[in-house]
Amino acid sequence: MEDTGFIVRQKEYLLKLRNDLLNAIKYKSTEDLHIPSDEIVEDGDQAQTYINQNVTFGLRERELARLREIESALLRIENGSYGFCEETDEPIEKKRLEKVPWARLSIAAAEEKEREQSNLRKPKSV
Repeated sequence: MEDTGFIVRQKEYLLKLRNDLLNAIKYKSTEDLHIPSDEIVEDGDQAQTYINQNVTFGLRERELARLREIESALLRIENGSYGFCEETDEPIEKKRLEKVPWARLSIAAAEEKEREQSNLRKPKSV
């Protein structure tokens, strides 16, 4: 990717996203992960607490996955491979990178990968 100005803007945006995400993770209360036994009165309360805890774990997993993607994009900027599809080595469309700055695949490659995964999930008929 030759557009140095675009790369600089993307790096700044990725750094902002990373900082915002780190701050969100840092300032989230850990109380939702802790279940105080004196507050659980009924089985229904306990079940709801566990459900809430599982939702919180799922959200944190997604936040951490997004953080890894952002870090990976920043590394690709540093090593000069940012903006190139990992499957085809073709440039990724700027509009795609503006919407998803951590994108690793071009739209065509992402669609192909999705089709392949969809075919793997379909049960084979006999």
